[in-house]
Amino acid sequence: MPIGSYAVVPYLAHALSVSRPASVLDLGMGFGGGGVIVREWLDLGTQPWRTFLVGVEVWESYRGPVWDLYNVILLETIEAYVARTCDSFDCVMLNDVLEHFEIHRGRALLSEIKRLVAPGGTFLVSTPAQFFEQGAVYGNDWETHRSLWTVDDLAAHGFDVQIVGRADFLCGQALFGQWRPPSR
Repeated sequence: MPIGSYAVVPYLAHALSVSRPASVLDLGMGFGGGGVIVREWLDLGTQPWRTFLVGVEVWESYRGPVWDLYNVILLETIEAYVARTCDSFDCVMLNDVLEHFEIHRGRALLSEIKRLVAPGGTFLVSTPAQFFEQGAVYGNDWETHRSLWTVDDLAAHGFDVQIVGRADFLCGQALFGQWRPPSR
């Protein structure tokens, strides 16, 4: 689905409010809910926007009015973007995306994305805490769930991880992780 777990929203808003990034990369932006959080909690809902916001999305059919909140939107796979870019961002978000990758591809992607995080920046990740079947949604094969991630999986990549939400929430509980580059 082009949306993520609402259990993660307060954790994203808090992490963004504390770190105050000047630039944010939203990988797998879907509907654009991450952009709404950036504009609401970093820019306080008023223009001119202070935060430079880039979104990457593979499925153009998700385009809607919320996409107008982004400075730049790139229509390509996350892997293609990460492989070709030299950009770095104060914050990189990968929310409700990892479960759509086979575990080995997701692990490689996490490692590759880390180079996009600027010194002193943060990498925010969320993913469902329990596996649930999901195939192509709205005809989008990219929406198929292919893996389950655990606290240990994300911790092995250096993320500080919390289990958020409740089992009775839509999409259940989620994992929310933060990673910061080592100090130089």
